Amino acid sequence: MWNGYVMRKIILAVTLISTLIFSASICAAKDIWVDHRQSEGLDIYVMDDTITAGDNRDYFSVSTKMIKNGNLSQVVVWKFSKYGEDMWRYETDAMDGTHTTVVIPQNKVFEYCMNRLGWSYKIVDNMWYY
Repeated sequence: MWNGYVMRKIILAVTLISTLIFSASICAAKDIWVDHRQSEGLDIYVMDDTITAGDNRDYFSVSTKMIKNGNLSQVVVWKFSKYGEDMWRYETDAMDGTHTTVVIPQNKVFEYCMNRLGWSYKIVDNMWYY
């Protein structure tokens, strides 16, 4: 009933579709939930595929999604940096760009990225990341 040519076309089509579906699921970007800010009603998700870092382990950046009531409220780009023996600092694209701010312990975005990068950090005086 089916000749060899038609069967080969069907098998090829099924194989191609299966490969595309399987490949898309492997390459899909992940948004990782890292924190909930009760006071603002926000859930923060790190866009895992956006983490980029410097070779000297002195800076990295990441994009996050701020979700409020199940809807995207905003995307925020964080830039973390460390100069010499100084503590870790950050700025975001939501800030005015005139200064950086000290990263305070329990910053779940910072901690997730540091762990993902395999970088170590320590908390000093329960106030600063070094």
